[in-house]
Amino acid sequence: MVEKDKVLIIDDELAPRESLRMVLKDKFDVFTAPGAPEGMMLMDENPVDLVVLDIRMPGMDGITALKRIKERYPEIEVILLTAYASLESARDAIRLGAFDYLMKPFDKDDLINVVENGLEKKKDSERVRAKLEDLTNMNNILEEQISIAQNNIINCYEGTVKALNLTIDAKDHYTYNHSNRVVKFSSALATALGMSSDKTEKLEHAAAIHDIGKIGVDEQILRKPGNLNIEEFEEIKKHPEIGARIVQSVPFLKEAVPVILYHHERYDGKGYPEGLKAEQVPLGARIIIVADAVDSMMHDRPYRNRLKQEEVMSELSDNSGTQFDPKIADLILSGKIMLQ
Repeated sequence: MVEKDKVLIIDDELAPRESLRMVLKDKFDVFTAPGAPEGMMLMDENPVDLVVLDIRMPGMDGITALKRIKERYPEIEVILLTAYASLESARDAIRLGAFDYLMKPFDKDDLINVVENGLEKKKDSERVRAKLEDLTNMNNILEEQISIAQNNIINCYEGTVKALNLTIDAKDHYTYNHSNRVVKFSSALATALGMSSDKTEKLEHAAAIHDIGKIGVDEQILRKPGNLNIEEFEEIKKHPEIGARIVQSVPFLKEAVPVILYHHERYDGKGYPEGLKAEQVPLGARIIIVADAVDSMMHDRPYRNRLKQEEVMSELSDNSGTQFDPKIADLILSGKIMLQ
């Protein structure tokens, strides 16, 4: 059995209240109340779909009752009953949220028509709300799926970086440990320069694999205890380009490519592979150039022993503006970033 729509009639006069009930009772479940306070109590106990409300009543008038109903039950449609003397008030009530008004004495067909239209509007509103709720739920689901996808990408990204790092370790264990230290030092320099957390994180990933190209260099050259000859040095100079080619095949490492390619450039333009100068070298690469050199100086290498801190500071000072970006070198020379 189809449930009927529920209509509440609020009128302080018994005769019009009963007349309305008799006209509507065959089509709707009809409830009545002799005043606005009683009607509000009834609505709290038994929700209705539409209210027919007399505009002139003692105690709480119809306009006040309309405001209260709309505050408490904004989804319920309200039709006002008015005599000619209150017609202007009824029209004003439309702006307060009333669906429509009826003049006393009312026409039976007009009453049914207005009530049906009010109920249809309520149902339309409910359908719109349901669609909005569905869209909100779909949006939440999509946001959750996007979040999961982003986490998967991040996991793949970090997994790729770790795998490449292990590849470096298999070739040259010194390079692996060196890269981990360069990550921390580069991150500290980037933060001091005011780089955003997102860009700093990408720089850390680039720093972790800045020497990945060394897997394409002969191990004997990498581990040679003495100075390299010209041929050997030319061979080792290839590792930035080799590294860039390797990383280019990994879509989510594309921002690391210029850092890897240019991490042996110099501020004075005398570096390799392209001889870029000053700000032509990407900021991330300029940061890693300093971090890379400082860490190399502070740790033993196959061809020399580590330098003391004062010697490292002297090298930084002597090469600021030539090998190193002076702004980045000054972060260490000024004591803003401490040697580790």
